[in-house]
Amino acid sequence: MQTLRLTCLLALSHFIVAVSQGQVPSANFVNFEARQTAPLRLSPDRTLLFAVNSADARLSVFRTNQSSPLVHTLQIFKEIPVGIEPVSVNPRTNEEVWVVNELSDSVSIVSISKGIVFDTINVKDEPADVVFADHLAFVSVSGNNEVRVYEATTRELIATIPLLGQRPRALAVSADGKKVFVTFAESGNRTTLIPPDLAPPQPTPTNPNLPTPPQVSLIVDANDPAWNPSVIKFTMPDNDVAEIDVETLSVSRYFPRVGTSNLGIAVQPVTGDLFVTNTDARNLVHFEPNLRAHFVDNRVTRIPIIGGAFDVIDLNPGIDFRILPNPAAQAIALAQPTSIVFDPSGGFYWVAAFGSDRVAKVNAKGSILLRVNLGSTGVDPRNKRGPRGLALDAVAGRLYVLNRISNSLSVINTDTGQVLSERNVGAFDPTPTVIRNGRGFLYDARLSGAGTVSCASCHLDGNTDRLAWDLGDPGGSMQTVTAEVSVLHIPAPFSMHPMKGPMTTQTLKGLSNLEPLHWRGDRGDFTAFNPAFASLLGGGALSVADMNAYRDFINTLRFPPNPNQQLDRTLPTTFASGNPSAGRNTFLNEQYTQGLNCNSCHAINPGPGTDRTLTPAQALNESQSFKVPHLRNMYQKISFDNSLGAASLDGFGFTHDGVDPSIFVFLGRSAFPLIRNDTTRKTNLNAFLMCLDTGIAPAVGYTRTATPGNVTNPTLLADWNLLQNQASLGNIELIGKGTIDGNLHGLFYQPATSNYRTDKTGLGPFTQAQLQAKIGAGDILNITGVPPGSGLRMGIDRDLDGVLDDD
Repeated sequence: MQTLRLTCLLALSHFIVAVSQGQVPSANFVNFEARQTAPLRLSPDRTLLFAVNSADARLSVFRTNQSSPLVHTLQIFKEIPVGIEPVSVNPRTNEEVWVVNELSDSVSIVSISKGIVFDTINVKDEPADVVFADHLAFVSVSGNNEVRVYEATTRELIATIPLLGQRPRALAVSADGKKVFVTFAESGNRTTLIPPDLAPPQPTPTNPNLPTPPQVSLIVDANDPAWNPSVIKFTMPDNDVAEIDVETLSVSRYFPRVGTSNLGIAVQPVTGDLFVTNTDARNLVHFEPNLRAHFVDNRVTRIPIIGGAFDVIDLNPGIDFRILPNPAAQAIALAQPTSIVFDPSGGFYWVAAFGSDRVAKVNAKGSILLRVNLGSTGVDPRNKRGPRGLALDAVAGRLYVLNRISNSLSVINTDTGQVLSERNVGAFDPTPTVIRNGRGFLYDARLSGAGTVSCASCHLDGNTDRLAWDLGDPGGSMQTVTAEVSVLHIPAPFSMHPMKGPMTTQTLKGLSNLEPLHWRGDRGDFTAFNPAFASLLGGGALSVADMNAYRDFINTLRFPPNPNQQLDRTLPTTFASGNPSAGRNTFLNEQYTQGLNCNSCHAINPGPGTDRTLTPAQALNESQSFKVPHLRNMYQKISFDNSLGAASLDGFGFTHDGVDPSIFVFLGRSAFPLIRNDTTRKTNLNAFLMCLDTGIAPAVGYTRTATPGNVTNPTLLADWNLLQNQASLGNIELIGKGTIDGNLHGLFYQPATSNYRTDKTGLGPFTQAQLQAKIGAGDILNITGVPPGSGLRMGIDRDLDGVLDDD
């Protein structure tokens, strides 16, 4: 007993030390890897700087020291709780600020003087940015491929504008306020596939010891006359930027062929031309040796607003990629450009090179005038900054930089390029050590041979670029993989040819306990990807300790909730013309050939949609064997349409190479005739798969703002009660942020006692009815569902030090 007591005391002491050093146990933090879009902006009068603290679900407000220009260190004025995973901020006035929350599917309307969110606009799915034109607010909704327009003062929804493009994200407004521009972050590059049965054979291997390579599909330009319209009978508009007319609230035109992944946009203040930061994928180049260290180009594309040819500015001109490693290139490279901001003169702009830990000053013709290193000049992924947002105060001669990875703010002298100061975005950073130590390895382009690419060049923010790549190697060697055989669940050797053909970029989310990895299951675990740092990125392999840190970080990445489920985590009655519940029954229970069903391999009960086995090529009627893939992000792959005359937004769909445009096509060649020939079953199965649970409940992030004006509203009360019920079921934990008797406080719901703890000793607890009465008397309360395990931290004890926030 004495030994047990000593062990417990030692463990507790280590926990207290960790918390005192700003470390939160990973069990209390769920990592969705928010895609920051416009995370930093100045107030109209330039006296305040607004920065999103994505990790801590807060808006940080800083004074800019306008009255003391020699004081460069920013001081926090206020920290205001908002929704989960805030990614963009934009002040409508000096007093009212709008914050876009990706995971919460919401926009928080913040009062700076009161330090509180006084209204919430719920915007499904995954809003990304907000701008203002005339009396309207425009919000890009990346998950739905649309822009929603709100009356800025009443927050009433005025219009929903559908867009022909993938993942609308960054927004900008013309100088006259008559046009709003939106970039498509995952627009693709007009590439698609020739199916294996119509594609030419692969070339003869350069390694004479290799057998004939498998017959695979071929990546081509969808509009290539060699294939269209003889084989490819559809077109791809490849829209990269949309122009919205503010008066008509409709798309007036699209700009295609700007870039593959378009991450930032700015309007030239004199000419009105658009400047778009982007990376352009080179996936038409086949085979890994040909793509080594150079599989994307990092660019800024100028779009003349009155028409004419685009001007593509290569941010890394003249690099000789045959020289690897290339220290000269690594020392100056600018990788994964994100934010861009113009000087008011229009003579130059600043670009944040997220992958390089640099910002660059670039003149109107594209010549780089200045490069600024924000951290170490060497390779240091564990201490990477990751510049993601820029705000320019030209009058004061300061450039403010929000660093996503270090969660810090840098202040730069715009004349000299000197980094004047750096400080944390918030008073506290809850990011666990496992994320801090490993996140940089995903994004650090300095690990590549020429400094221009990283894993995140394709796995954007840990997700995907929606493309297929042929990373085979004609000079490689055969590989034998031992894995369990589907259905039989007995180990067997699988022979893998190095010329594997096109395979779509997989998301890095949800990989924990999913081994073996990759489409062919030829990576035993995540550390088996280490050789790619040399063979694909052109650098050197990581040390064992560094690769383990990278793996541990990747295993923290989680999927967001499935937006097609209902808020209470049940299936909708109908979806996509089908019955999801009937589809679930077909998936789990209906028996087919030899008593098998879908769940026999795509195990969801229990499991993540795969039993982790490999299916032999013969059983798949394919030229290669493949791992049974998980199914949790299928709802994000539905924009490929290869039907006759279609204008497809995507060039790749389902299966390993993306050749199937829909679940219907895949099921149409199912091994189970009862499914293959039954339209109703296929429709219902598709409906179910589009609503498949991702492991995170839909109520996570959901927020309602209760005010004196709506506290008796039946809809608000129904949502509040639903959130309490979801907390009782363990799907979420429930917190509140707002005022009690006019003072700012946090709350944490206790299902066992049906009341709310507060962040102050001696205050409360309060029942729902008591809180309703206080709100009716003038208080405001924001009720938010948070991931299980996060409620105490996010509600009432921010740093988990055992001392309540208001104590």
